[in-house]
Amino acid sequence: MIFYLIYVSSAVNLLTDEELLLLLRQSQAKNVNLGITGMLLYKGGNFMQMLEGEEKTVRELYAAIRKDPRHHNVLTIITGSPKARNFKDWSMGFQNMDKIADLPNYKYYIKENLTLYSFQDDAAQAYEFITGFETSNR
Repeated sequence: MIFYLIYVSSAVNLLTDEELLLLLRQSQAKNVNLGITGMLLYKGGNFMQMLEGEEKTVRELYAAIRKDPRHHNVLTIITGSPKARNFKDWSMGFQNMDKIADLPNYKYYIKENLTLYSFQDDAAQAYEFITGFETSNR
């Protein structure tokens, strides 16, 4: 059974494009070995990530992520068991939302200067928002 977990956190320091790329590459390599798929969003020093895989593996990875000193204020938004993976083809998709003002599907969020923390009060919206990146990139 597939399990997913969505969380948000804040970076201790704003990350450069190079640091974000390194983080992505490290995550992708690790996730391939763990059988994890998902999506990582970054906006203005905030992260939102969806992890998918076997529940035990996702929870263990999330426990390690919570201890990572590069970020803090790690908050679980929602967990669940979908019928299928949302990001089956991506060991870890990524979108730097600071750079996507020209994508029509996300203009509203960019215009409102959304911090990813705003999703903590509406878990269903968080799920819809992050999984929308998979369909927008087909």
